[in-house]
Amino acid sequence: MNRRIKMKERKKAIINILLLFLTLVINALGALGLINGYSQKEVSDRYLTLITPSPTTFSIWSIIYILVILSCILMIIRSDNDYYKNVINGITSLFRFSSLFNILWIISFSYLQLELSVIFIVAFLFSLSLILEKLLSIKSKGHFIIPLSFGIYAGWLFIATVVNISATLVKLNWNGFGISDTLWAFTILIVAVVIVFLVNVKNKNAVFPLPIAWAYFGINNFLKSSQGFSGSYPILEKASIVGMILLIMISIFRFYKNNYKIIPTT
Repeated sequence: MNRRIKMKERKKAIINILLLFLTLVINALGALGLINGYSQKEVSDRYLTLITPSPTTFSIWSIIYILVILSCILMIIRSDNDYYKNVINGITSLFRFSSLFNILWIISFSYLQLELSVIFIVAFLFSLSLILEKLLSIKSKGHFIIPLSFGIYAGWLFIATVVNISATLVKLNWNGFGISDTLWAFTILIVAVVIVFLVNVKNKNAVFPLPIAWAYFGINNFLKSSQGFSGSYPILEKASIVGMILLIMISIFRFYKNNYKIIPTT
C-alpha cells in the first residue's frame, strides 16, 4: 500500500516536470518569434512603457527555470521524503494551472492579444501566489530550494504582471485621466513597493521582493540608456533606485523575521 502511494506521488512529480518542459518549449518558441512572427521582446518594444526594464533584465527567466527544474527533479528523486511528499500533494494542481496559464500567456502575448494576456498573466500570478501560501503551511524542516524557486518565480511574475498591464494600456491609447505618463509611472513604482510589502507580510517568503528589486534596477538602466529613454526622466530614475533599495530592505527584514530562513520553519 505504501509503495503504491509512493509511486502515485512520483508519477505526479514526473507529470509535473513533463508539463514544465512543454512550458519551456512554448516559452522558447515565443522568445524566438516562432509563434506569430513576433518575439516577446518585439512585442514589448512595440508597446513600450516608462516602467519597462532593460532587455538584459529578463535573463532572470533562465535562473527561474533552472531553479524550477531543480525543484521538479528533487520532487521526483525524493518523493518518498515526507517534506517532498507533502509538497507534491500540496502544490501539484496549482503548479499545473500555473504552467497552463504560462503557456496561454505566451501565446496570447505573441499574437498581440495583450488584453487577453492580462487575464492569463494575472491567473498565472495568482496560481504562484497560492503555491507560496501552500508552501508556508508545509513544515520546510530546513529545505530551501522549493521556497527559493517559487519565491523568485512569483516575485518576477508580480512585476511582469504590472508591466504587462501597463503595456496593454499603451496599446489601448489610455490617456491616464489626463495625468502625465511620468506621474503615472512614478505612482506605479511607489505603489508597487507598498503592495510587495503587504503581500510579503502574508506569504513570508524572504526572496519574493528580490526579483522585483532586480526589475527596478533594470527599469533604471532602461530609463538612462540610449536604447531606452536616454535620461529624459530623472525623477523616475531616482524613484526606481529608491524603490530597489526599499525592496531589498523588505527582503532583509523578512529574512530577519524568519530567523534567517527563506520561509519560517516553525
